[in-house]
Order: sequence, then structure tokens, then C-alpha cells
Amino acid sequence: MTPSDDATKRVLIVENSKFTARMVSRALAERCHRDSLVAGTLAEARLLLAVHSGQLLAAIVGLELPDASGPEIVELTLEHGLPTIVLTASWDEPTRERVWMHDVFDYYLKDEEGLRSVCRAIQRLPDNPGIKVLVVDDSAVYRMLESRLLRTQGFQVLLAHDGADAMAVLEAHPDISLVVTDYEMPNVDGFELVSRIRRRFSREEVAVMGVSSSGTTATSVGFLKHGANDFLPKPYQKEEFYCRVYSCIDTVTAMRAVQRAAFTDALTGLRNRLNFFRLAPEAFSRAAAEGRPMAVAMLDIDFFKKVNDTYGHAAGDATLRSVARIARRHLEGLGLFARFGGEEFCFLGTDLSRDAAQAAFEAVRAEVEASVVEFEGRAIRVTLSSGIALTARPGLDATLGAADELLYEAKHSGRNRVVLEPEPAAS
Repeated sequence: MTPSDDATKRVLIVENSKFTARMVSRALAERCHRDSLVAGTLAEARLLLAVHSGQLLAAIVGLELPDASGPEIVELTLEHGLPTIVLTASWDEPTRERVWMHDVFDYYLKDEEGLRSVCRAIQRLPDNPGIKVLVVDDSAVYRMLESRLLRTQGFQVLLAHDGADAMAVLEAHPDISLVVTDYEMPNVDGFELVSRIRRRFSREEVAVMGVSSSGTTATSVGFLKHGANDFLPKPYQKEEFYCRVYSCIDTVTAMRAVQRAAFTDALTGLRNRLNFFRLAPEAFSRAAAEGRPMAVAMLDIDFFKKVNDTYGHAAGDATLRSVARIARRHLEGLGLFARFGGEEFCFLGTDLSRDAAQAAFEAVRAEVEASVVEFEGRAIRVTLSSGIALTARPGLDATLGAADELLYEAKHSGRNRVVLEPEPAAS
């Protein structure tokens, strides 16, 4: 299920009180921009599910209906594969136990704070399937319990039986958002696992939550001192588990968004100059030390100032986006490609032969030349020049300087061309 699939899906509301149903429906429309279907009885819910089941995102249900009391409505919506949120008029232990007998998404009170919580939950639902959580525990029982809780929320769940296994999973899935790990495990325990994770991933990249049946202060402090974001003693209540999980995920999601904004060129969606220089020096130094072939290039749109002067800066922006899309399609899989500034782009590719580099950049040049940027009824055509250094100088900056000189040569020898560093003379 992709976010685009979910965008038009509605929410099924099953509630005896017409006032409450209207209140929930209005809140979903105003706060979540989400349409809803409303049923007042179990029979009406069955009919709506039969007709609209594949078009629904979730169900929000009350437990007391004229033709049903208790679990029937929850069982029905879960049978149809819908994440189910329960609304209840009061909170007490019998009601709580009654709700958690089933794998519901959560439950909330029928008040303003409950409505806010419902809307937050509905907003989360389309995103949760794209979030990976790793559960690490030598106990098969707890692995199964925690994975079931997390899958109820729609997360992708990965499993590991100890710390060494967990690191292998993390290397294979570096986009994991949260690791939930036990403390007492063979081979590599929870503390050591957190230390290893922090040597490889920052807090902004992966959150870690420790769990342990040894819920002593020392265990809690140990997890936090080794780099965990949070700690939860076993046994725990479902509500507390979910609260801690979402707190960790929200932190990582927010930090990733900040990093994307900091390291992405807002106009083209490419890496920006800061991002390029965050990653390129290490890749360059490693390839140079190992004697591997590389290509360092500078690219520039020819006569770009004329586009801005003739058609305006909005047209210039459209042209930059078009050229970036073409170049990205050919180059991004070969190395680091970024917008350097203005109409300039830069590239670093390692393990790239002279022939492969020439073919890739010629393909970019030819497609840019053949393309037309349609803007407000006008057809804009541009060309692209590139200079490619194929020999590593003492440092990335010096090699970029050499590529820039080759770009200068391309400009002054007619533009719309790729100039590669000459092959060394045969000795």
C-alpha cells in the first residue's frame, strides 16, 4: 500500500450516537482532510464493508451498538484488514481489558483530546508501512509479542535473536528507524549492541529503545549511557509501549526531515553543495589510496543568463529542473551528483572507466540538446558543457579545479561538448 493509494481512502465510523459520529466525521474532514462513511449499527457496518472494503483506510468504532454489544464490531473490522480505533465513553480497567483482547490500533475517550488523538492516528496510518522497526531479543516469545504489537500499527518489522544478528540486519537495512532491543542476550548483549549501533549510526539516523525484565535503575541508566534513546522495563502495558515507540520514531523522522532540508537543493531535489562535500572527500580519498579509476566532473548550462534575461527567472528555474532531471537519470547511479550552485553541477564517480564516463556524459549532453522546456507557451532550448578530470590530484579540491579548467576549455571551444582529461602519453 503506497501513500498515493491511501490519499483518497475513507474512514469507516461505526457509532451509535449520531452526535459523536458527526463530531468525529467533521474532525477527520477539517484536521485530516479525510472523508468518512458512517454506520450506526453492526448491520449497516457490514453493508458498507461489503461495498467499500477496499476503499477504506481504517475504522473508528464504538463498542455499544443497538444490534451488538462488545467485540463483534471490532472483530468485523479486523476481519476486513482495517486498522481499528476504539472510541469509549469512559476509561476503566474492565473497558481497557475488553479493548485489548483484540489487536486494535488504539483506543481513545470520546472527548476533545480523544478527537485530537484519533486525528493524529489517522494521519500516521499512511506513513507507518514505510517505517522499519528491528526487534532484537533472544526470547522467541518476546520477539513474537513485540512484532505483533508493531505490525498492528502497520510498521515493517524485522527480527534478530542477538546483537550480532541485529548488526547484520542493520547493515542490510540501513533505513531502519527504530531498534527495540533486550538487554540479556548471548554473544552480544543490549549494552554492547547499542554501542555498536552508535559507532555506525547517529541518534538522528536510528533510534534505540532498550527493554529488559531487569528493570533496575542500573539497567535503565546503562542503556541511556551507551546511547539508547529510551528504556522500558518488562512487563509493560501496550499503551506505554506504543507511546515510547512513537516518541522515538517521531524524533528520528523529524531529524531526518531536517537533514533532508539541509542537504537537498530545494529547486532540483539533487544533493546540494554541502551534501556533496559531506560525502565526497572520503570517497575520493579512499579511491585515490586504492588506485581505483575515478571521474570528477563539472557541468554548466550554456548561456543560462540569456534564459533568465529573455524568459524570466521562473523559466530559468524550470530549465534548471529539466536539466537536473536528465543528468540525474544518467549519472546518479554512477556516483555522487549535486547542484554546485547557480547553473553549475558537480559529479564524483569511483570505479568509473574513461569510456564509461565519456558515454554517460555524452548521453546527458545529447539528451539536454534534444530536449525542449515548455514554459508558459514558450519552447526553451539549452545545451550543456562538461569537463571531466580522470586523474586524482592531491585532494578533491585540486581535482575539482582540474575539472573546472576542462569545463572552461569546453566553453571556449564551442560549448555543447564534453571535454575529458587527455590520456597520459605512452612512455
